[in-house]
Amino acid sequence: MRTLCLENLLRLACLAAVAASANSAVLAQAETSKTLTIAAHEGTPTVDGDIDEIWKDVPEAEVVKVVKSETSMPEEELAKGKVKLLWDKDNLYALFQDAKLSASSSDDWAQDSIELFVDEMNERAGEYQADDAQYRVNYEGKISGAGLGYDPKNIKAVAKKIEGGYLVEMSVKLSHAKREAETKLGLDLQINDDPGTGSRGGISKWNHPENDSYQSTSNFGTLILEAAPKK
Repeated sequence: MRTLCLENLLRLACLAAVAASANSAVLAQAETSKTLTIAAHEGTPTVDGDIDEIWKDVPEAEVVKVVKSETSMPEEELAKGKVKLLWDKDNLYALFQDAKLSASSSDDWAQDSIELFVDEMNERAGEYQADDAQYRVNYEGKISGAGLGYDPKNIKAVAKKIEGGYLVEMSVKLSHAKREAETKLGLDLQINDDPGTGSRGGISKWNHPENDSYQSTSNFGTLILEAAPKK
């Protein structure tokens, strides 16, 4: 009888452990797949590296999710930042504020830089379509990018060193999305950190904490274009 009781207890303990493991996996998957939403107010800043008054009350997106598979440096030392977004009849504007400076790597994606991924039609089609693009600006203002929708003529950017780091102010021409209030676009935001080694030591993201946004739009967050706030 004792043997049977012990066997039953062990069986119950194993089942409980399996259930707990499954629940943890589900929670982890839910956290990874959670889609964030941020608003962009209507307005036109001057893209010059100076923070205009128009940026003052714009919501901030926090680029703080660590891409663990691509991060070899201590997470507490990883560059993270905040981004504000504006839009008008022609462009999407972004203001990144970040820290830590290095451009010693020969690879653009490995230098201290920011990246903006946009799916103008919010189709989340997976592979990049004609309305999808990846835009990158390093802390020295060097522009690069990729994707079927990328055209270097469509981006203007200014990088500026500030106390403790740098900021990037940029505009990206919108060619496919409706430029009107309540329009939704697919979006993700990224900060690359070279800790001074000449290679990328880590990545911070806004929405999806995996290094896949340059390949697929499926896991982008959502950007909502909002009318200018009434004063």
